[in-house]
Amino acid sequence: MLNQIENRYWNSNGPEQARYNEMEAAGFKYTKATQTVFHSYYRYYNDGDLPGWARSRWDVTRYTFRYGYRQRVLTEAGEAEFEQRITERIQIEYRRFLKAQRNPA
Repeated sequence: MLNQIENRYWNSNGPEQARYNEMEAAGFKYTKATQTVFHSYYRYYNDGDLPGWARSRWDVTRYTFRYGYRQRVLTEAGEAEFEQRITERIQIEYRRFLKAQRNPA
């Protein structure tokens, strides 16, 4: 469990972190779809906003009173799915990044 928590993007240690860092350092412009996924990730881990894809899914969410009020959060399976979604978007964007570097406009 601890290893899973340490290997998350919010901890700057996701499975595709090096590729993400490379694209960020180059100032690569992401697609709107990727920006939306990244933004929802940021909002969940910084503001506690449940991502849209999880709002109607009771299999990946649960209620908590952790912050002094009732709030729905992702379960461990939900967080794993979210990490997978981010990883897939980084892989897609990295392919675009490499293609752009091979064929500069």
